[in-house]
Amino acid sequence: MGHKSFRHKYFPQQGSSRLKLSGSVPEEPSGVDPGNPMGRPVLFSSAFIRFLALVGMLLAGCIAAGCVSSGMKATSARPVDASMEIYARSLIQQHAMDTLCMLAFSTPPEMAAASASLTSAFQSRLQQKGVFRQIRVLPCEANSDSEALWRARDQGCTLVMCPVLIYMRDGTGGMPTELEVRTRILDARTGGVLWDVKQRGTSEPGPDIDLTWNTFEGDPAQRCHVLADYLARRFAEYLVQSQGDQAERRK
Repeated sequence: MGHKSFRHKYFPQQGSSRLKLSGSVPEEPSGVDPGNPMGRPVLFSSAFIRFLALVGMLLAGCIAAGCVSSGMKATSARPVDASMEIYARSLIQQHAMDTLCMLAFSTPPEMAAASASLTSAFQSRLQQKGVFRQIRVLPCEANSDSEALWRARDQGCTLVMCPVLIYMRDGTGGMPTELEVRTRILDARTGGVLWDVKQRGTSEPGPDIDLTWNTFEGDPAQRCHVLADYLARRFAEYLVQSQGDQAERRK
């Protein structure tokens, strides 16, 4: 059966009058529904009402399937691209029994709210890998290496980690997400730089799919907390991997 469309138009009758002026009892217009004593025409037929119901059901199904989207998706399957630059590295075996004093992420003033989540991500990943004997977190920043070394010695730590947030952009909608950090670990006994690593992570939103009759929005970029956890895991894995690489070279 072919597609059927239903239209209903109302055209008021011209040249007729509902009331006679002769004073006689007004005649009831022919074709008037007894249940509609005022004689008003019915604008919607039962077939048209069924058609509207069908359209409403199709629209509801389309919304449930995600054809009509509102707001940002709660999750995303977009990948994270990450890079790592190594400026200094040391033998991890010489420091596996050290106690690490981890300072809070130093951030620009406009990004201060990100410090706590970044610090927590790196602390969690380092503890999971068990790189150092113990990790103590100080909820404060250091304005210089000498201040960081003093804080570590004051806590009885042999190492101090000085992380810095360089740049962050938390993408929403069609914007990419970018995160760049630099992590240095100093020897609190000598003041020397043991590790100096700069990391950068990005996530791009997915392309929209245009089907002419509708557009499916692509997945949004990953949020900054996802990138932070990924960079923290990469950093911890780098320390553990370097420990394994050095053991292999000794064989």
